[in-house]
Amino acid sequence: MAKSTTLSKPGKPAKPHPDFPLFPHQTGRWAKKVLGKLHYFGPWSEPQNALEKWLDEKDDLLAGRKPRTRTGAATVARLVNHFLTHKRALLASGELAQRTFDRYYKTSSLLVETFGKNRAAQDLAPDDFQALRATMAKRWGAIALGNEIQMVRSIFKHAAEAEIIPAAMRFGPGFKKPSAKVLRIVRSAGGPKMFSPTELHAVLSMADPTMRAMVLLGLNAGLGNTDIGLLPIKAVDLDGGWLNYPRPKTGIPRRAKLWPETVAAVRAYLTERKLPKDADDGALLFVGSRGVSFVGNHKGYRVTAAMTKLLKAAKIEGSRTFYDLRRTFQTIGEGARDLVAVQFVMGHAPAGGDMSAIYRQRVDDERLVAVANHVRDWLFDSKRQKAMHNRRD
Repeated sequence: MAKSTTLSKPGKPAKPHPDFPLFPHQTGRWAKKVLGKLHYFGPWSEPQNALEKWLDEKDDLLAGRKPRTRTGAATVARLVNHFLTHKRALLASGELAQRTFDRYYKTSSLLVETFGKNRAAQDLAPDDFQALRATMAKRWGAIALGNEIQMVRSIFKHAAEAEIIPAAMRFGPGFKKPSAKVLRIVRSAGGPKMFSPTELHAVLSMADPTMRAMVLLGLNAGLGNTDIGLLPIKAVDLDGGWLNYPRPKTGIPRRAKLWPETVAAVRAYLTERKLPKDADDGALLFVGSRGVSFVGNHKGYRVTAAMTKLLKAAKIEGSRTFYDLRRTFQTIGEGARDLVAVQFVMGHAPAGGDMSAIYRQRVDDERLVAVANHVRDWLFDSKRQKAMHNRRD
């Protein structure tokens, strides 16, 4: 019998180790099926190189994306890591709030999740950002979506300025914030974002000493959630009845006349204030029942959560928040016909072209007292007027 001249195929090699993620394909290459499609990563003779290629491309393949990396190009992971390192330094120096850093971190994580950590940043095209916007729009409403888009733009702007990428990113027409018209419609649909006197009295009647002090400070001095959480004891002059407290968000000086009701509420709270578990919180005014501050560095913000619980107990309908106290102060305070004094209490940064604000060195206390009294009369006189009306009936 004549011998066959056909050469037999060499046997398939065994995996280098049991958890090796690739298998030897009959074509002589290491392969893996991902989302129903075969992908190849190199010849049998180079299992380590094949493994490294798989690890480089894995995130994109599992997400259904075409891997696009270039040797030497900055990856999405490098870009966001550089940005977060910069922001973390600002956080450590006190120039950035923890809350703001947390938002940057979440947005950076979304970029890595969407594009893949090994994707070359400069390979991203307008269609990629349009797809990112579609993903973001499913998670957030119009207002939050606009904020997230701005943060993404800031991350890539930082990368260009730091020469992580060679030029400014071209986002294309599909990665724009919601229009001003859309934002107006959304805000209008949400209804007024302020409290009525009746609602505030209902809230105060249900509040414990901690929340009563917080609510009155929020309305009396236009303080927001973060303002309350970071409020130091030394900023509150109970004997003189004044609040001297630069706004944490902007560093703008701020001063407000405290009502007698606010002073009494803070004094009542201080009689039962718990010792903080963390020594760093010792200077803060507000400490919860378990010795934890209301700063809320992690998931959720404790002032918001406490206010939500209080509003439910007071049976206040609608999507109200603690921050609406600040909106209420601004709206009612303007009735004192001294917008400059209201802005000073609010800690608003002046507009770039406001030369008067640049030259103005102070706002007289009499003007601040007038604003405080106007808001106080709106809140407490209305209660007395209602009581008198009920007696007449």
